[in-house]
Amino acid sequence: MSNTHKLIMNFSRSQQFCKFISSKMLHNNSPIISKTFVSHKLKITSHKILSNHVQPAVHFSNSTPLNSDTKTMGADEKKSFDVHYDGILKAQNDSNVLIIDVREKEEIDETGKLPGSIHIPMGEVANTLLSLTENDFKDKFNRSKPSKDTKIILSCRSGKRSGMVQEEIQKLGYENAYNYVGGWLDWESNKKA
Repeated sequence: MSNTHKLIMNFSRSQQFCKFISSKMLHNNSPIISKTFVSHKLKITSHKILSNHVQPAVHFSNSTPLNSDTKTMGADEKKSFDVHYDGILKAQNDSNVLIIDVREKEEIDETGKLPGSIHIPMGEVANTLLSLTENDFKDKFNRSKPSKDTKIILSCRSGKRSGMVQEEIQKLGYENAYNYVGGWLDWESNKKA
């Protein structure tokens, strides 16, 4: 029996099971049903949203089948890439961490940059990290150019723009890019307290 045929048979069985679960949930007056079943390399998700109709969706996966000895990371074990005030204080004293203030020049002129940080405007961060040589980076910022493994903390006014830059450079391979979620506003309010 081919793998495709096995997948189709598993899907058919799972589809029948989804209908069974759906009919049981209808008796409980559940307005939304969302169940996922994994069978070998076939992932089946059924949804019932404010109707009596269940639509299974088939997703093929290249991942390995789930085994009982495979450790999966639970929701509470998810690595957080957020930094708060205490984390920024520690980072300011760690020469292995690069803090980048991504606000615009006008904002920096008005408030000053986040202590311990270098300033690279939001729209220039990715290009700066990719295009500057080690020597050019050192000349411009008086810091070593970060490697893809360097912990980088990004900061802006409130954490929104720095979060966008964080996502952008993580896609470029800087997997240790963090976001100071409170940004300058959080820094300022904690310094006044």
